[in-house]
Amino acid sequence: MKFIDEKGRFFGVLNIIDLLIILLVLGAIAGIFAKTSVLKRINRNFTEVPARMQLIVENVRQTTADAVKPGDIIKEMRSGEQLGVVKEVKVEDYKEKAADSQGNWHMSPVPDKKTIFITLEGNLKSYNNEFRAGQTDIKIGSKVNVKSNMYTFEGYILKIETIKQGNGK
Repeated sequence: MKFIDEKGRFFGVLNIIDLLIILLVLGAIAGIFAKTSVLKRINRNFTEVPARMQLIVENVRQTTADAVKPGDIIKEMRSGEQLGVVKEVKVEDYKEKAADSQGNWHMSPVPDKKTIFITLEGNLKSYNNEFRAGQTDIKIGSKVNVKSNMYTFEGYILKIETIKQGNGK
């Protein structure tokens, strides 16, 4: 029995093109498996870093602003991962640009709308020195959809600072 017969088939069964296609498919499957298993290992390797973060939530009703209280637990919307506990809430009038009668632009308060500044403290998950909650990047300027047991809203991260752990003093 010949290795390649007169028709170009290996052992009289597979031709060269069929063998190349089979090897290509097996290589693709092996590549996908290797990539996903590597990503799973990377995503499992995280550290929890104590952090303080400030969110800004704009253009909300007074009732929403009144609902946010210190002690509330704030979670990322899709994953449900805890971002932190509300430590401080500051509410201001929401302002937009508006022209006066002379055509000059001013920042004017919008009736019944508020801007909320929320300070959170909690442990953020750090994957390769980047903070994440579920699939959401936690970076300054990032838009985050958050929820508690009483409210939900969309805000932006203004500030993140890690909290240094003391030596017990």
